[in-house]
Amino acid sequence: MILAMFIYDGYHSFQGTNRESKAHTIVEKQIEQSEDTLSRTDRIIRLFTFRDKVQIALNQRVSKEHWVKGDVIPEYTKNALIAIEDKRYYKHGAIDVLGIIRALYTNTIAGETLEGGSTITQQLVKNLFLSSKRIMSRKVEEAILASEMEHYYSKEEILTMYLNTVYYGHNYYGIYEAAHGYFGTSPSRLTLGQSALLAALPNAPSYLDPYTNYEGAKARQKLVLEQMVDQGMITQAEADYAYEQDLELVEE
Repeated sequence: MILAMFIYDGYHSFQGTNRESKAHTIVEKQIEQSEDTLSRTDRIIRLFTFRDKVQIALNQRVSKEHWVKGDVIPEYTKNALIAIEDKRYYKHGAIDVLGIIRALYTNTIAGETLEGGSTITQQLVKNLFLSSKRIMSRKVEEAILASEMEHYYSKEEILTMYLNTVYYGHNYYGIYEAAHGYFGTSPSRLTLGQSALLAALPNAPSYLDPYTNYEGAKARQKLVLEQMVDQGMITQAEADYAYEQDLELVEE
């Protein structure tokens, strides 16, 4: 609860300051921490806008040939991700205070981490700009960058960026590599069942590897489908049919 209030206060106090200046400072600090001596390219990057820096980060993670436009990704593929990762995605801003409080309560009662409080936008900026260290200062930086991201980009644009950069295991980054790598198909031709499986993987890509832990992957896939039903995205009949279908994985 204290953590949620801290992030909430920091996030809202930030709204009255120079948002872009703070976001630039955070990104520049990441550059400095990655190398002892800034290269000429790094120094030039400091002159770029936040949108420029986002594009540079995206280019480092996915090639133009593998970039998938949002309008060719099936709606149920997007909905599968939202259902399991951030069900209030279209209702909250850069951070979801209610989600943080809910996750803290659930995890405290369970005595283990069952839920995360990060929004899809927070996960995206973490993947693009920040380390994976679980420290208070990084969570505040994450909230600031997420706010900047939602200032410049629409929810659909952010969702597309996430789907194109998230790690799906097996060294597959982004929906293009995952669709071709696991199923031998293009993202636009993914089935509901395949989409639910892919949405399941970012939570624990190594543990849920469908080649080594098929039952675990199917169990998580079922959870994704159940969440989609609960949120009115698909019918129970559609979920049952999708779950009953074999994943038809590409042979390793």
